[in-house]
Amino acid sequence: MTNADEVDSYMIQSGVPYDQLGEGTWVLRPESLHDARIGVTIEDPIVLFSMPVVELPPERKNLEPLFQRLLELNGELLHSAYSLQGSKVVLSGAQQLENLDFNEFQAVLDDMCMALDNHFAKIAPMVASHAADRSA
Repeated sequence: MTNADEVDSYMIQSGVPYDQLGEGTWVLRPESLHDARIGVTIEDPIVLFSMPVVELPPERKNLEPLFQRLLELNGELLHSAYSLQGSKVVLSGAQQLENLDFNEFQAVLDDMCMALDNHFAKIAPMVASHAADRSA
């Protein structure tokens, strides 16, 4: 069984709907309070998990409170962390492919979904209020 087949079998086991975009790349659609999409990509020797959370406004002034809050929320996470990728706040995780089993795979998914469900209401208004302050 290839690494991609093994990761694909974990997705089937998890019961989370997903689409395979290519060899070693999937998008999962877990049930969540928000429209969650988790990208899973094999980049040997690791498996990367990535979920966009919010888009930042084009003008990035006075976002220090948001960034501080993201750092604080990182302390609540076990298998993932908030980061910036371009103009997006992203929740990301990584696991060693060689040692990845179903329990570790599921733990990353659960951590990310829990974070989105519990943290989104704390993050999104900070981005929205920043956009409102700019337009006033």
